Amino acid sequence: MISNRKKQMLLFFLRDKNKKKWSQIIKEFTALYMANRELPLNYISHLLYRKNVTNYNDYLSLKENRGLLQWSYSHAKEQIAWVENKVLFEETLTKNNIPTPQIFFHNSKNQFTYEGDVFEIETKNDFFSFLGKVFNQQKIEHIFCKPIDGIRGENIFVIDKNSHRKIADNLIDLVFSKAFIFQELILQHEVLKRINYSSINTLRIVTYKNQKNEIDILSGFIRVGRKGAIIDNAHIGGIVIPFNKETGKMYAEGLQLIDNGGGIFYKHPDTGIIFDNLQIPHYMQVKKIVAKASVLFKFPLLGWDVAVTPNGPTIVEANHDFHLLLSDLTEKGLKRNSSFKKLLKQID
Repeated sequence: MISNRKKQMLLFFLRDKNKKKWSQIIKEFTALYMANRELPLNYISHLLYRKNVTNYNDYLSLKENRGLLQWSYSHAKEQIAWVENKVLFEETLTKNNIPTPQIFFHNSKNQFTYEGDVFEIETKNDFFSFLGKVFNQQKIEHIFCKPIDGIRGENIFVIDKNSHRKIADNLIDLVFSKAFIFQELILQHEVLKRINYSSINTLRIVTYKNQKNEIDILSGFIRVGRKGAIIDNAHIGGIVIPFNKETGKMYAEGLQLIDNGGGIFYKHPDTGIIFDNLQIPHYMQVKKIVAKASVLFKFPLLGWDVAVTPNGPTIVEANHDFHLLLSDLTEKGLKRNSSFKKLLKQID
């Protein structure tokens, strides 16, 4: 059965007026199928059928994407929990003096851990009282909440000190049914705040570590949310803007995934901020902390989410099973990337 996402992709493709001639599309689609022996769905999702794309062979196939990620985490199976479990990840970075948001407390259903103590919370009024205690002791105004093993920005919300007793019952039920972390709310740099105020607009940096522990940045893009959204995730309509991996200056063109319209943007549609040549603040520090953190893990490939505060970058999380195809899209074909070519030689 065809998923709704694939149906949307197909409809978008059929309606897109910027397609190559059908004869050319069939020729290229067939060539990719013959080379990889699977339907090249990324030919559609990456908009490789459009008239301006001539280097469709520089993009990863779905099979190559799966193989690369499996090859990477086969090097560090015992460390998968370190990156999947956000509590363990924060402890690892903190011990190594790498900036990352502080976790105030965490839970597993109704069992909570705070400042070394483990206890149970049974009612929502007890939960409200506990939150009030945390707000006062930590001297904070907001708490950022997300699932310990969450993906794609799902089930994320913010608790405000002044309204924490008005949290919706469905959110409380969600907390009591899952495992969450409750951490400091990141204050982002003014430059990134101007692009979209409501979301923390994070960098996604993909690193490659070779056998000598030398770190290369394969790709970099920034994800920015839309007006009113608290997260920047591309899967819920956010825009991704690639940037120069050496300098941290954004390129002109921002993209949306085909699921959300496949749009191309040269400025933010809500704030009007132009992307071209916009400098990411503290970028040299970003590269340093990502390289330092990469050495702690055995994975050759990791996708790092980094926020930039007024005082410098902070690593939000690392991903071992990440959306490498999105980096392929923003790089306009990873196979033409010199660092990626080195990676392919290592695998061969």
